[in-house]
Amino acid sequence: MSSYKNICVVEDEKEIAQALKDFFTIEGYKVDNFYSYQSFVESDHSDFKGIYLIDWNLPDKPGTEIVNEIRKKDKVSPVFVISGYTEKSDILEGLKLGADDYITKPFSFDELLIRVENALTKYNIVKDQMSDDIIKFLPEAKSFIKDAKTINLTSREYIIFEHLYNQLDKPVTRQELTKQFDASDEITERNIDVHVFSLRKKIVTADMKIETVWKKGYKLIF
Repeated sequence: MSSYKNICVVEDEKEIAQALKDFFTIEGYKVDNFYSYQSFVESDHSDFKGIYLIDWNLPDKPGTEIVNEIRKKDKVSPVFVISGYTEKSDILEGLKLGADDYITKPFSFDELLIRVENALTKYNIVKDQMSDDIIKFLPEAKSFIKDAKTINLTSREYIIFEHLYNQLDKPVTRQELTKQFDASDEITERNIDVHVFSLRKKIVTADMKIETVWKKGYKLIF
C-alpha cells in the first residue's frame, strides 16, 4: 500500500509553522510551509498527496478560502483547520466548508500527531484503491468518476467521451464519432465539433483534455 507522509502547513505565525515542521519532520514526515493565502495559491501543489494543516487567521485572506479552493479540486485529501476561534459557530463553519477536523489553539502536538496519523491511514487506503488512469463510467447518469470527481455530461457528450476513452491516446476522426450515434440523431461532423468544445471545458477539472489532431480528428489524453 502507498504511504503518503506529506504535510502542507499554511500558517502565518512562523514560530508555530517552524515548530510544526520540526515536530513532524522528526516523526518522518515531509513538511512544506506557507505563510499566507497568496504564497499557497502561487505554489504548484497540484500533485500534492497528503494532509493540509491550515490556519484560519491568515494576513491576506481567511484560511477557510484555501479549504474552499482545495475542495473544488480535491475531495479526498484530509484538511485540518487550525484556529484560535473556539466558538461552536466557527467550528461548524470550518467543517461545513469541507474541513475534516478543526484544531483549536493552543493545541497538543501529541494529540495532533494522532489525529494526523489516523486521517492519513484512511487517506492512504483510499488512494491505494484509486488510480489516476482509471475511470468509472455511470451510463445511466451520463457521468463518469475520476480522482473522486464526478463529471456530468449530456447524452451526446457521454457517447463521444466514451468512444474517445476506448481509443485513448489515439486520434479518432469526426466521421467515426458520428457513427456512434443512431441515424435518427442526424449528427453531423459540425455537431461533433460543438460537443467536443463543450466536453473540453468539463473534463479539464478531471485533469483530462481533448487534443485536435490535424487532418485526423480528436484524441483524448490524460
